[in-house]
Amino acid sequence: MKKKKLLLLIVELLGVFAIIAGVIYFQKRAEMQDAGLVSADEAAYRYRPSITYQGKEYPLKRNMSSVLLIGTDNYADDSKQYEGLPYNFNMADFLVVLVFDHSAKTITPFQICRDTMCDVKTTSGVVQRMQITMAHSYGSGKEDSCENTRLAAETLLFGVPIDSFLGFSMDVVPPANDLVGGVTLTLEDDIPGLGKNYVKGATITLHGSEALRFVRYRDTSLLDDNLRRMGHHRLYITAFTEQAKNLAAKDPDFTMRAFRAVEKFLCTDLTVDNISRMLENINEYEVRPAVTPKGAYQEGERFAEYNVDEHSLWECVHSVFCA
Repeated sequence: MKKKKLLLLIVELLGVFAIIAGVIYFQKRAEMQDAGLVSADEAAYRYRPSITYQGKEYPLKRNMSSVLLIGTDNYADDSKQYEGLPYNFNMADFLVVLVFDHSAKTITPFQICRDTMCDVKTTSGVVQRMQITMAHSYGSGKEDSCENTRLAAETLLFGVPIDSFLGFSMDVVPPANDLVGGVTLTLEDDIPGLGKNYVKGATITLHGSEALRFVRYRDTSLLDDNLRRMGHHRLYITAFTEQAKNLAAKDPDFTMRAFRAVEKFLCTDLTVDNISRMLENINEYEVRPAVTPKGAYQEGERFAEYNVDEHSLWECVHSVFCA
């Protein structure tokens, strides 16, 4: 009887040890998987367990990473840069957070209107409420300006951490566009300012400078026409991504070769390994429809102001970032 009890005790202990070992194993495995996505320094910031909204804690998705794409309205050889100034002349016309859900294997673009009013840190350290596009103008126009834009975006999105940034000047559009053989899309509205062929329902293929004109164009006589331009951005990105993915499927070296061709136009804190992994994910993951919060335009003292609807913003943030 004593031997039987002893045997049962040993079995029970072995079971406990197995459970403990299993827990440790899966914790280590999760840490190893996550470590492959970001650096140790980034992980300390990124893996905050939750964000707070109206006094309530909301857990964030764990196996997730994000990159803020910042398209500036300057050109690589822009002469309007003066050494020694605490600011630059480069506004962020294009702001999209690419959110990678590595568990679901999806990518969700979170689009932010350039005129969105939010808290922006100036070069002197003072925080002022202004259009988010202005955040990039505080600094040299390079990494520090991108960091400041990321800070403004994180603050706007209720403190959600954004892992990395990828800034690019507008003159990257023509070469990137032509690397995929031109971008074919079907117009969703009339754009008379671009020519008689730009009518709703028309299928056009953009080449070179045509692509740049398409993504930059807006009717400045209309207060809210940037919202229509944002729609053009979503249309273009969807078409460009599909064509790039098709080429990458046929040629495994295409994505890195394409990156090398345009890297002189880029400003980023991503490493080569980060970029390589991100490009692989873009090729392999499902790209979901872009998310963008609702809001309303009003005439500001100097420029148009877009006041985002807080409830809509929270719904977008919660659906994309929260578990």
